[in-house]
Amino acid sequence: MDEKLLNDFDIRETEQSESPVRKEETDRYNSKTEIFDTAAVNHEYSEHIEKDKSGETIQINTIKGITAEAEKASSAQSAKDAPNGEDEDEVTEEEYREYLREKRERQKKLKARKRHTRTFTHILGGVLLSVFIVSISAFLAVYIIKSALDFTGIGKTYCQAQIHISEDSTIDDISQDLANMGIITMPDVFKFYVNTFGSDDEFIKGTFTVDTTMSYSTLLSTLQTVATINQTVTIQITEGMRIDEIAVLMEENLVCRAEDFMEQCKQLESTYKFQKRLENEPLKYYQMEGYIFPDTYEFYILPALEENPELDTTEYAKDALNSIYENFNNKITGRYYNRMSELGLTLDETVTLASIVQREADNAENMGNVASVFFNRIAIADTFPHLESDVTVHYVDEQIKPHLSVSEYDQDMFDAYDTYVCNGIPVGPICNPGLDAIKAVLYAPETSYYYFCADPETTEMYFAQTMAEHEENLRICGLDHAIAD
Repeated sequence: MDEKLLNDFDIRETEQSESPVRKEETDRYNSKTEIFDTAAVNHEYSEHIEKDKSGETIQINTIKGITAEAEKASSAQSAKDAPNGEDEDEVTEEEYREYLREKRERQKKLKARKRHTRTFTHILGGVLLSVFIVSISAFLAVYIIKSALDFTGIGKTYCQAQIHISEDSTIDDISQDLANMGIITMPDVFKFYVNTFGSDDEFIKGTFTVDTTMSYSTLLSTLQTVATINQTVTIQITEGMRIDEIAVLMEENLVCRAEDFMEQCKQLESTYKFQKRLENEPLKYYQMEGYIFPDTYEFYILPALEENPELDTTEYAKDALNSIYENFNNKITGRYYNRMSELGLTLDETVTLASIVQREADNAENMGNVASVFFNRIAIADTFPHLESDVTVHYVDEQIKPHLSVSEYDQDMFDAYDTYVCNGIPVGPICNPGLDAIKAVLYAPETSYYYFCADPETTEMYFAQTMAEHEENLRICGLDHAIAD
């Protein structure tokens, strides 16, 4: 008999250990168990059928042989275990049947126990699954309700804000900005709506006023429709203005903060063709001084800046500068670049000379003569190593030093702009010249002038070939103190 049946039989014996059966009978019964098991095993495998050539089946084992073997084994065991030579009782057919009946009952109990265990497991699994399903359903219900409210704009506390969209803004940026402003609460759902019912590449660059009562469809329509209700302001940047002055103008008109505008002017990008001709010069204070092209511009205004002067307007400053840079890029055409190549000038050298000419001269004719003075000096640099223009010194004192603490002073930077110190053309422009000044440099007349000065009161300009002529002009202009210098 297999190990499992023996274990079951042991369990039964243990469970019945408290029954009133005498110990001697129990021992005798246990000794017979092996006989029962042997008989049972032999009985399980005693019958097998084989077919002869004619197809008839023959039973080759009989129950008698098994019973005889069981009786012999029982006799041998009884003779071995019986005290004083007394024989134990023989295993009767009734006892064997009782053994088989008890075995079947034990197996039923084990099956019932397993069914009970399986039932409990199924119940526990069902409870856990039900809890999980209810939790997911509740979460989905809340999510759907919140999405519906956010989608329609119903039930939200009123809040208005302005969102700025630039050329580089993506649907992710716009959705997150709306969420940060409190206009929507579920940016992922808004993105899904845009991708389903709109297009993420149709947003219009500009500033838009939005509020929490707007549905997704209204928001999408607002942000993808050319703004006609947004306020704009017209600003005129005049020739010769410097970045500091333009920045103040921008802030006064609520386009952006002056600080943000100036900070962006320190950055050299490579978006436009002309920018790719420039190099990032560490001794320049403003990388983009000279390229804020003088013209009349229309910019969107930012009303919130009036209420919050500390508002971050970096993106608005970038947008304004992009409009200006695009204008410069269009104004300086191929023929101007060709002329620069003929003169052996880079774009930055051309604009730098034009910026000095712009600040020194009062009209187009004088601009050409001033430019000719600089070219004449550059031509004989051994004799005239310095351009000696006062406006370059003023730029250092008025536009750079005020932004620095004394400990931050960089004498190398100051000297790079000062045409009384540096050789030839200074490090960069000192203002933003107009097209007339640029043309005056590119098409300067041929003269023999090496000096010039201007009357402080009348702004009339005087040009000279020699130092003696120049000193006489200084006296005429009331600039006698300059002669000693």
